[in-house]
Amino acid sequence: MRGVRIENSVVIVTGGSRGIGRAVTEKLLERGASVMAIAKTSKSVKQMKKEIDSDNFDAITCDVSDPDQAGDAVITCRRRFGRIDALVNNAGVGVFKPIEDMSLYDWDYQLNTNLRGAFLISQAVYREMLGTGGGEIVHVASNLGYTVREKAGAYCASKWGLVGLSKTMNAEGRAHGIRVSTVSPGLVQTDFSGVSAAEKTDGLLPGTVADHILGALEASEDTGEIEVIIRP
Repeated sequence: MRGVRIENSVVIVTGGSRGIGRAVTEKLLERGASVMAIAKTSKSVKQMKKEIDSDNFDAITCDVSDPDQAGDAVITCRRRFGRIDALVNNAGVGVFKPIEDMSLYDWDYQLNTNLRGAFLISQAVYREMLGTGGGEIVHVASNLGYTVREKAGAYCASKWGLVGLSKTMNAEGRAHGIRVSTVSPGLVQTDFSGVSAAEKTDGLLPGTVADHILGALEASEDTGEIEVIIRP
């Protein structure tokens, strides 16, 4: 678990087009990293490329819940920048309904992105790192990976699962120089659905969460497992 020197590092950021992911992308670029941002829609990718003018930046469309697309994204990043030093797994969705009203589509939609997608993209990066001497993976989970909230059954299940996945990956990866950390924010001031305008106003700034993510990436190797819980 070597820790990443941000300057000249190569980082994949999922969910990179807005909110926390966008803040992470911009801060990494400011610090001299090369960033491959992943977004689900071509519209988001085109907008990012229009707004971010840097030779150290690229963006691609990828549904991280699709194993072929997740694997191809990692290959594309390696071909574009030569290697992969870190992954910030930030892609996430939420649908907030009472259990009796939640459809199977609602359930699958959240679990596919928040947990299946997290597994697939981090597994692909993990495999890459096994052959290159290690690296850093940061999963962006949630306070709801440790507690519960009414009308958030599927979301809580996905984030509890993500915390468990992160801990297991870290336990297995440390012998190979791979550190897997978790940053779990409370409510963040983004356009995430299911929360009131008042709650959003009181939430964390995306940039604040991004600072903690960069801190996890560059922590010294003797820090060991990193698990950050941030509350507004």
